[in-house]
Amino acid sequence: MKKSMLVVVFILLVSGSVQAGWTSRKLVGSYPSWDYWWLNARLAIDRFDTLYCAVSRYNYSNSDPEHDLYVLNTDGDTVRTRRPWHGYEYQPIVQDATGRNIYIGQPLTGMYLNGLYHMDSGVTDDSNCVSTTNSSGNDSIYFTRLGPSGERLVWRQFIYRGDPWTGRTGLARDPRGWLHMASEDTLQRVLYGFSTDRGQTWTWDTLSDIRVTSHVRIVATPDTCIHIIFRTWTSDVQLRYMKLRPDGSVAVAPSVFARGSERWEPNMVADTEGNLRVVYVDGTSFANNLFYTVLLGDLDAGGQPVPDSELTLVPDTVIQTDPVRLAGPKICVDLSNRAHVLFEQGVYGQGGSKYVYHIREEGQQAVSEEPVNARTRRALEVSPNPMRARSLVKFLLGRPGQVRIWLCDVTGRKVGGLFCGSLPAGEHALGFDRAGLAAGTYYLMLDAGGGRQRLKVVVAGSP
Repeated sequence: MKKSMLVVVFILLVSGSVQAGWTSRKLVGSYPSWDYWWLNARLAIDRFDTLYCAVSRYNYSNSDPEHDLYVLNTDGDTVRTRRPWHGYEYQPIVQDATGRNIYIGQPLTGMYLNGLYHMDSGVTDDSNCVSTTNSSGNDSIYFTRLGPSGERLVWRQFIYRGDPWTGRTGLARDPRGWLHMASEDTLQRVLYGFSTDRGQTWTWDTLSDIRVTSHVRIVATPDTCIHIIFRTWTSDVQLRYMKLRPDGSVAVAPSVFARGSERWEPNMVADTEGNLRVVYVDGTSFANNLFYTVLLGDLDAGGQPVPDSELTLVPDTVIQTDPVRLAGPKICVDLSNRAHVLFEQGVYGQGGSKYVYHIREEGQQAVSEEPVNARTRRALEVSPNPMRARSLVKFLLGRPGQVRIWLCDVTGRKVGGLFCGSLPAGEHALGFDRAGLAAGTYYLMLDAGGGRQRLKVVVAGSP
């Protein structure tokens, strides 16, 4: 590849908080006079920023639900619908190993209906085998592993007996291939298990002595750390975060990141920087606000609990409000690190109409006042994108330090370096010449402050 000389332009960022906006809600599906408390929707995104939304049509009158599948573009427009839709082997929505395809199974959480088991959560490994977990009957957790074509490699293997809540398991896979599962038991403790051999054997622990918990969610980040959020079910309702290092030791003990008279249904996803995007609502039957926040997922704090003020990156933001109940938020991030949120709206209980909506971040979050121990969060942009001749690469540094920027192809192979050196804090712009690059899709990589960000770049046909 022909190396190009890059001109660095320094632009000092004006102090103050910069917050992303959100698109207006777009209707995904409507369900008039629905005979159940809520709909159960799931959300996934592939490497082409195509969104997949699955909604179960379970109510009191059917023993085994139908499901609907909605395929959306990155703007939230519905491009394809299948009603009804039948997933294969009842696995949840998961990506394949390359992220090119989506396995979507029936998303009814943790229920055994009409002889069929509906899985709670799932991941894929490097051979495109799908691993899923399912808690059933308040006494057992089962593990299933499906082959790339859906063949049953392991079918409902019993892995835990105790007091898990039905339908409440979460599953994550770290870069080593280890599986991590989190749930809550009926003693209302955080239940955690991990497997180093693709689910054949499991080690179990109760990570927290907080005895009143629910809605436990778990993700793994590229640094091989494990992140867990959950809510306490008390008069002072709290949402808490904890982090485990790769060796299983606790890096961040349970720390409160949100509290109120009600905090409900938290859901979480990790972005490419290792930050955790979290959505939740402010109640069960009468939630009128949908909240969004970002947690600093790579915070270590030397193995000691950290003050709450040093845990939250972006203050809680109300991103939707409605006089009619909101529920069931789900979240994913696209290749530009923009959050996509799916949520339900409609009355609580039987007989009321219910709707599913999509919203998306318009831009990325920046933080004006970072804690001392926090890693800097950066905004990374390329304009124009797609590019024909030259583009401008913009990024934000909250503090001075070493910066490395390079380009790789879709296989991860480095095809050229753009910049390596020390830069001051502020917003920066680099001229990017496409000379020597064939048309196609690439990824711009940025390392700074101990973290990494990735952005998809499309090079158009001819300069």
